[in-house]
Amino acid sequence: MSIEAHKCNQPGCKGFVVFENADFDLRDVPMDEKYRCYAFDRPYCSECGKEFLVVPHYIVIEVADKDFGDWEQIESACYTKYERRQRELKMNTR
Repeated sequence: MSIEAHKCNQPGCKGFVVFENADFDLRDVPMDEKYRCYAFDRPYCSECGKEFLVVPHYIVIEVADKDFGDWEQIESACYTKYERRQRELKMNTR
């Protein structure tokens, strides 16, 4: 199992986009039905719920426009930062 975490690019959001990449096969990339492009996964931000795509270039992009004329790669983060943020959120809700 290999888990990736990326920082959400939504202004003011401290969430992460987390997904498992162990089963990604570069020789058989599925077509995303919603956006009609090749994408391994469609993860969401852990806090704001914003949707992203994991595309074959092995980057995570923001879905800004359906024609993909305008897209932004989001910053990578380690899974430990994601876990730390989840603990912080649990402590703040008690």
